[in-house]
Amino acid sequence: MAQTTKKGASMEEFETKYQEITKLYDYAEELVSTVESHFVKDPTAQLEIVEPLINEISDATDVLAEEFLFIAESKKYKTAGKASKAHIEAALRKIFVAVNDYQMRVADTAKKAHGAIANIADVIVKKIQHLAEQIVIIFLEFINLSLHSVMDKPALEALKVRDPRIVALMMHQQAIGQQQ
Repeated sequence: MAQTTKKGASMEEFETKYQEITKLYDYAEELVSTVESHFVKDPTAQLEIVEPLINEISDATDVLAEEFLFIAESKKYKTAGKASKAHIEAALRKIFVAVNDYQMRVADTAKKAHGAIANIADVIVKKIQHLAEQIVIIFLEFINLSLHSVMDKPALEALKVRDPRIVALMMHQQAIGQQQ
């Protein structure tokens, strides 16, 4: 029988959510592999494009994984949470900003090449964006985050369209905030 926490999430569910968060490390490794790909003509230029994103994702994932462990521990032992809303928001913001900066570097490279070119890492970056959105939802289940400080308005609006759970979670958090 699964051990269940106060909010109804079992320890197995926490483990699954933790693994979802740490998938960002796998995607960072995939970005590294693009530098070594035989499809890349200039590995140095590719490294310049993806390295800042790799670094930001790795740093943010360290924080998000640690903060999620604090949440899981507090739910397991029914203690006051040690998780830091500010750290979580900053780490999530770091990912969204790094992805945006990557996209600007690719666009700049395409301009210099006088044409619209795609980067070999674009597919991985799309996966990172999608996973980052899923991680936002994971944390929203436990902490009242300010999504306006995490992502820009167009990204938030697009997320609301793609995943209606965001709207429901935001409304739930707003209702709880009004009750307190």
